[in-house]
Amino acid sequence: MANLQTIQKIGPILDLFTTECPEWGVREVAATIGIPRSTAHSVMASLVETGLLQCRTRGRYRIGWRVVELSEALRGTVDVRSCAAPHLDRLVESHGETCHLAVLERGRVLYVDKLLGTHNISVRGANVGRRLEAHSTAVGKVLLAQLDQAELSRMIDVAPLRRHTASTVTDPAALRAALRGIAAAGYAVDLGETIPEVHCVAAPVRDAMGSVVAAVSVSVPASRFRVRRAELSRAVVETARAVSRDLVDAEKPAAPVVPIERNAS
Repeated sequence: MANLQTIQKIGPILDLFTTECPEWGVREVAATIGIPRSTAHSVMASLVETGLLQCRTRGRYRIGWRVVELSEALRGTVDVRSCAAPHLDRLVESHGETCHLAVLERGRVLYVDKLLGTHNISVRGANVGRRLEAHSTAVGKVLLAQLDQAELSRMIDVAPLRRHTASTVTDPAALRAALRGIAAAGYAVDLGETIPEVHCVAAPVRDAMGSVVAAVSVSVPASRFRVRRAELSRAVVETARAVSRDLVDAEKPAAPVVPIERNAS
């Protein structure tokens, strides 16, 4: 049981290491996630041994180089990011708005790719590797809309939904109603629910089983979104469908090579 409890602490510890806070000490980790200092030290020492963390001077820790190796291993497999990349390029080229690719990871939105828009005034958007709450983002609502009721309840009923702006939906019943509409429409919008002057539209990416595995979105200044909403919604839905088609094709097993028999001369 002790080993299981240790494993359960690995995720919360690794979650602390972000671009904004790349370096942590044992005391800080223990205080932030509410565990004994000795436990934090033990887990972090194990993560150093596996290469997921590196211990620097003065007992400070950073993400280890093993993460790069794991990233390359992921890149070498069929993954939604590689399938989406050319379509995100075309989306930005055609419409000039910042676009994102995101997945649902342990109850939060994880941004796995991003391309900046080409307009003079463009939304910078969330950086790759950033995690945000799902209920206040277009990509998050698309991903929440495909969950069964038990999973959804674990996401939105356990703790209060945080309000980021006056537009954020924080009532679970109202959010459930919105998610039913999103599932029916095939896309979601965020009308300033995380940042007041940023509006977004997102659509789902599906795998060969029809399951939603990611979401594509564009993030647009509110003033520009109001006049381009229909156009951008269609473009995002079409892009997500194109990514889905490529993902399904990439997951198909390769046809076996049949040797050609030649008559002996």
